[in-house]
Amino acid sequence: MRHSPAFTIIEVLVSVVLISIVVLGIVKIQQDNSDMAIYISDRSKHELSNTLFLGKNIMKYHKDEKDAYTILSDRFKVSDFKSREILKNIKRKIFISEPLKLEDDALPIEVNEIMLKDKYSSRFMHFQMK
Repeated sequence: MRHSPAFTIIEVLVSVVLISIVVLGIVKIQQDNSDMAIYISDRSKHELSNTLFLGKNIMKYHKDEKDAYTILSDRFKVSDFKSREILKNIKRKIFISEPLKLEDDALPIEVNEIMLKDKYSSRFMHFQMK
């Protein structure tokens, strides 16, 4: 009795299982990459809208929740209704720290930390001459 040079059913099943595991790993990596790309995109859009809150008058809004239209309305006239509504929907809770202590007291600078809280919180430094 001769054996023909062919694969057994066990060998075929093992190779199918191994290929399936590799494909599942690749799909998982692709999903993680897609989720990270969405997160980075959302975070960058949010950071861009944070810049609307960094005007000179931000220091008077400590512990307030303000929308971008309120912050910008004294510097810019927004006459377009759609733009005004978009700015009114961008809201942040604003927290401003006490002036930070600097090592060199000879510098005539006051430094505060501005925290904007929302889905993605951010911190900014505010420098002002004394």
